[in-house]
Amino acid sequence: MDSPANLPNAKVHPYMTKVRRWHWAMLVFVAGYFIFQNIWLHLLWFGFAVAFTGAQVHQEWHRTVRPRGFLLMAALFILGMFLLSLRPGLPRPGRPWLGVILAIGDGLLLLVFLDAAVRLGRRREWVSRQVMEWMVRVAGFAAIISLLVYYWLPGRTFPDSRLENVLVHFGLAPVLTGLTFAFAGLTASILAMRKGGSRQWLAWQALLLFAALSSHSRGAVLASAVGFTVLVVLTFRKALWRPLMILMLVLAVYQWALPLIPKPEAEVNKGSSPAAALVARKDAGRMLLYRIIWKRIDSPADHVLGKGRWASDQVKPPEMHWHAHHPHSVYLATYYRGGAVGVILLMTVLGIGLLGCWRAARAGQPLWLALACFGLTAFVFDGDDLTTLASMPRVEPLLLWLPLAAGVGASQRIS
Repeated sequence: MDSPANLPNAKVHPYMTKVRRWHWAMLVFVAGYFIFQNIWLHLLWFGFAVAFTGAQVHQEWHRTVRPRGFLLMAALFILGMFLLSLRPGLPRPGRPWLGVILAIGDGLLLLVFLDAAVRLGRRREWVSRQVMEWMVRVAGFAAIISLLVYYWLPGRTFPDSRLENVLVHFGLAPVLTGLTFAFAGLTASILAMRKGGSRQWLAWQALLLFAALSSHSRGAVLASAVGFTVLVVLTFRKALWRPLMILMLVLAVYQWALPLIPKPEAEVNKGSSPAAALVARKDAGRMLLYRIIWKRIDSPADHVLGKGRWASDQVKPPEMHWHAHHPHSVYLATYYRGGAVGVILLMTVLGIGLLGCWRAARAGQPLWLALACFGLTAFVFDGDDLTTLASMPRVEPLLLWLPLAAGVGASQRIS
């Protein structure tokens, strides 16, 4: 049972009070990706509100919900990437003991998060749905504030300047802004498909997808296309027409209506095509970045076992025209740090997670599979470290690990 007895004066068991606290703490953490100003505040909330409360209910919970293959394989992947980084001859952090302790802490935090996400999916469907509903609302609030504030700033022209989420880091990178807003927009689309679902989700979908497009992130466009394709394949029914119509409307406004807005500071661009501008940016230097990173894998042992998590993965001028702080692909980053062994471990984890999401989708819950495919696509050309809750981009747990783990939990509840 995950709810108190339905009696007028029934007392709530202390265990259920802790479960409720954990539920709301997890809700705030997930929504916090859109509003927590920096990662330290976000992690402090996770540690004290989610992890601490979760530990209080963990023993009783796992009498019925025991770790399955996904969590065990995820632990093996995280441990394997850590041990591969310790092999002789590889670079070490400046302060070795501190670096090792932080790496262990990163891995443990991620495992706690994965366990929490599995539990979230394992509970009744309305619980996880409530978490995602509030995530959409908070993301929509962040999008409204960002659109108003960002384009009000001097030198920002709408829609030429790439939108940033002003609530995070006082301006989250446009690519990450686009990916997170698109993720929430896809979630709103799925919520709108529910039987008896409120029309508010269509409004949130329109707002969030518009904000994602305003970031001019091609990764967000590609990932959204994959997510909506999954929905069409899995749930092509009448309820899907409304979200698809909203999607087409937002795309039309972005492509044809926005360029007609007068832009005194950028008249030369009036009437330009946003889609053409995305194509004109080509690969933004990513192919060159990938070639540089690949050339650093210079021995057969490195190809098999990787160069470790402390090997330099930054590329600065004059090697390329912009400073890349990380490889901008979680798959390349995994291969660079863990070699073929690391990639095999990762693919195994992803396969188990996708299988669970597929089972949940077959049972009428397409949310997790669509969002997982969104994340898997988004991180082909972005993202960094999948073994930490505190990577430089910061969004890997939200966009990839959350839907995979929750999908596994949902499949356990259904089976």
